[in-house]
Amino acid sequence: MRPARAPGLPSPGTCACRPNRLPTEPHCSSGQRAAPSLPGLANRPAAWAAPPWTTVEGLNRWDRVTELAFDSWEAGQAGTVAHVPNYTPAPYGPRGFESETIFIGDIPDKDFLGKSPAPGALSPAASARLVRWMFLLRYPESISKADGESWYLGTHTQEAKLMHGLERYVSWAAEQRPEGVSGPRPGKWDRLTELAFTDMDAWQTGAITRMPRWTPPPYGNPGFLSETVFIREHPEYDILSEVPKLP
Repeated sequence: MRPARAPGLPSPGTCACRPNRLPTEPHCSSGQRAAPSLPGLANRPAAWAAPPWTTVEGLNRWDRVTELAFDSWEAGQAGTVAHVPNYTPAPYGPRGFESETIFIGDIPDKDFLGKSPAPGALSPAASARLVRWMFLLRYPESISKADGESWYLGTHTQEAKLMHGLERYVSWAAEQRPEGVSGPRPGKWDRLTELAFTDMDAWQTGAITRMPRWTPPPYGNPGFLSETVFIREHPEYDILSEVPKLP
């Protein structure tokens, strides 16, 4: 989720995805001549696999997180709308994977711990154990975004930041597509939030065993709707520089 570009520019194509059938890599490998040549791509795409140890029922909804970072909104439009690569279809059907996407900037607009280390800043040993819990979230349609943000940022996250074992707790507000820049579909999500724990035992303690006492939103539950996935600290593949190796 760390677009390699100037702050404030979008990351069109940051997404969680699950294929209709494994493996997921044929699109990446056969598309190595297509997707990485999208105009304006800045050092990505990269792809994180859902680790094998994430078996939490209902929370690890996706198989993979993939990021495509572009130099600008206009570059993203050129690469994903005006000059779409000729993708090779999946051998098992027309839909190679299902996905959810969000446009975000380079730097999180919220750091709830005030000292969250940037991805890659931890030691190799700590990075190897780290559990990144990623949330795509949106507020209920029955309330205003302002009311949702007021409770989420002012109350919920202030309680959640007390969870045991948190190393990083940051959130990106969804970027709005500028007028005149087209895209495949409008944004569905309001935020991407990351809670990174020192390891899975710390997550179990902080999120389950010693879960904080949550204050419900003034507008009634649910406070937000979400889809989540657990990923490791570093991407499994840097697709601009390598063809993923299939098992």
